[in-house]
Amino acid sequence: MRFALLVLLSPLCAAQAPTWTEIAPLFDRWCNGCHRTGQVGPFDFTTYEGASTYAPEIAREINAAKMPPWGVKPGPLHFSNSRQLPDEVTAKLLAWINANTPNGTAPTLPKRNPQWNLGPPDLIFTQPKEHTVPAEKTVDILSFDIPSAELGTTDKDRDFDAFEFRPSNRELLHHAVLKIGRQPLAAWALCDNGIRLPAGVAWRLPKGQPLTVELHYFKRNLRPARDLTRLALYVPKQQPKRWASLLEIVKTDIKIPAGENLHLEKTSFRIPENLQLHAILPVFQLLADDIRLRIGGQHDYFLWLAPFEHHLMSSYLLAAPLPLKKGTPLEAEALYDNSLQNPFNPHKQLREVHFEENGFDETFRFWLTVSRPR
Repeated sequence: MRFALLVLLSPLCAAQAPTWTEIAPLFDRWCNGCHRTGQVGPFDFTTYEGASTYAPEIAREINAAKMPPWGVKPGPLHFSNSRQLPDEVTAKLLAWINANTPNGTAPTLPKRNPQWNLGPPDLIFTQPKEHTVPAEKTVDILSFDIPSAELGTTDKDRDFDAFEFRPSNRELLHHAVLKIGRQPLAAWALCDNGIRLPAGVAWRLPKGQPLTVELHYFKRNLRPARDLTRLALYVPKQQPKRWASLLEIVKTDIKIPAGENLHLEKTSFRIPENLQLHAILPVFQLLADDIRLRIGGQHDYFLWLAPFEHHLMSSYLLAAPLPLKKGTPLEAEALYDNSLQNPFNPHKQLREVHFEENGFDETFRFWLTVSRPR
């Protein structure tokens, strides 16, 4: 990879370095989904002043392959929300930075909705009141219901094919789940800009039933923190041909010995009916280091994430649906680091760790967004 970048970079250095006119669209495509006001990224790169101010830090993160964050190992699947920088984009960004970030005429870029990444919503809901996670808590889980009258499902079903969460505190809300009764319907994580299904696929809101919103908070310090989250739903423009839902692969009997840094846990699962796979959301905590999911019997993992980074958790959206036949075995694996060498280990006094969603133990969960014919 480094050799390829040097080859690509050398002609750029020899010629005139790119200016902001050429670089701004690259930031807009690869960085500004997160690095702009109101999003999860800490700096705003939508202007020349913002991007050039942090140019040394940007170069350092790119060279270390830390930004954009994308820990997915190459495999048979392609993801529509891949943040893996192409070599030619990396070369141009570094050439611009190495040339002391020459300015230029600001190009006309596609307008981004300042409130919602997916554009103006059809329905917007706000949690009933601002929630405070107290100082003594690290993890907090809050649930509330959106009644059918607000959903417009008092006497009829309703569909949505995209949704987006907008927390007021992007550093506090870690992930969220939508449920009908106790059945998980859809899931979102802090690095998701929004989740949209392919054309012809939608989630169904059955008439007369509320939609339960479950918010999972994770706090990194010992100060109280507040959040007021909004949820946007988008109604499909065509009649859906398939219904989407969540399929859960979970292992609740994990046991991670104190001090082990390569502890393996694994489980298997069989697809209950003919389905199509659209997205994968791994849900683990601070000890998970290397997670893998594959179709049984195949050598290649169709999701291999190393390192797993809890603070950068996101969904992986397939570029094309993957058919899964009834009875297809899936194999899930996770390597945990419960040693003091793990900088994220919350236990300074090492102990055996089990399954618990409290921030100090661990989880083992994959949520698969799947669909079936209507």
